[in-house]
Amino acid sequence: MTGAQDRPGRAEPVEQFHATSGRFVGMASLGVIAVLLVYLALTMRTVTGLRVGAGLVFLAVVVWVTQLRPRATAYEEELHLRNSVRDASLPLVLIDGVRVGRMLNVWVGQERYVCVGIGAPLRKMVGAKTRGPSSLLGWDRLEAYTDASTPPAPDQTATSYPDFVERRIVALVEDARRSSGPDEAAADQRPREVWAWPEITALCLTGALFLVTLLL
Repeated sequence: MTGAQDRPGRAEPVEQFHATSGRFVGMASLGVIAVLLVYLALTMRTVTGLRVGAGLVFLAVVVWVTQLRPRATAYEEELHLRNSVRDASLPLVLIDGVRVGRMLNVWVGQERYVCVGIGAPLRKMVGAKTRGPSSLLGWDRLEAYTDASTPPAPDQTATSYPDFVERRIVALVEDARRSSGPDEAAADQRPREVWAWPEITALCLTGALFLVTLLL
């Protein structure tokens, strides 16, 4: 799977993690908005129609930013977390823990980075209140390897997608650390955060346009 819009550098994605919620609502909302905009263009060529149309365009940008944009992509050396208006690129060798709760949480030292598009259902959260992050240090790491090597019982359900995301990121971190070696793990590498300026600009412009139409 590829995705040029998610690419922080020249590397190709190793794994793309799709959003666990919001995709259906987001796509359906954009479809309804598109139909309404066509209807307005054909039947309501008035100031009121312009106001409603501007509001719908602003709403479409909000839907994209909140429901469809957030996702996570893993590269050979980085994990890229896309959120609504701010992204983070984390070197895999620096990641110390991963936890998928209501959102994807990734720790680099004491700093926590999140991806709001990936999360576990509430019912799963209730049954796993005491579960901590998948740590890459100490006994938690040993326990994770033990669980992964133990065949599931016949009555156990298949691994959920949030669990797959968590385990896959842990595996990618381990692979990156083995490839780089211990001396290179922290050399000239640090997390980077950037604002999603295209989305911020679109929100500001469409929001301002809507406000201007209200003054007409």
